[in-house]
Amino acid sequence: MISIKKNHFHKKNIYIDFDLDDMKNINRDSFKAISEENHAPLQMMIDGDDTKKKDFIEENGFKRVRTCYSMSVRRDDLIKKETAKINLFLAKEGDEKYFELAKIYFEYYKNTHESINALTVDFDEFKNILTKDVYYYDEDGVALAFVEDNEIAYVYASDLAKADEFFYCLCEKLFNDYEEIFFEADDVDESAMRLKNIFSGGVDEITETWIYKLNDK
Repeated sequence: MISIKKNHFHKKNIYIDFDLDDMKNINRDSFKAISEENHAPLQMMIDGDDTKKKDFIEENGFKRVRTCYSMSVRRDDLIKKETAKINLFLAKEGDEKYFELAKIYFEYYKNTHESINALTVDFDEFKNILTKDVYYYDEDGVALAFVEDNEIAYVYASDLAKADEFFYCLCEKLFNDYEEIFFEADDVDESAMRLKNIFSGGVDEITETWIYKLNDK
């Protein structure tokens, strides 16, 4: 049996899932029928280790469009590198600077999701998912990180060449308070991948996004 659900924040695609035992009763026509009935592409989020399901949906018309890395890192995982020390600033929910940075991240988030499953809520609703604290650096561009305790929830850097300086300083600060830091990085999100790549390991889990479109060959 194929389960179907929708995501209020991303309404373009229909989210589906099924158990491995159900594959014997599912084929390309099953996916086509659901897509036609809902007038929408289909989206599946699959564990990177689930080879059987990935092979099955690929044979039946799905394409992998994104890989998400769930990270759990410690100070020892930081790749040793000489970077300039910068001053981190903190803005809190309610501050004018917080609102400005939230707007910047909103536009970035929209752009990184547009080709996969577009954002379908406005800024006023979107900002409710952001953490109440955002660290930032805004000399020669903008770098920011919405943080809650030891989780880095969302990041953006307008100048990727200088992003490492910001991320190193941010992580060093967090490691002064916590043994571990958690974050996710999508391979379609250049800023998040820069954060991931300052660490030598720490991948806890990999989740892949697969899309089925009627017009794909």
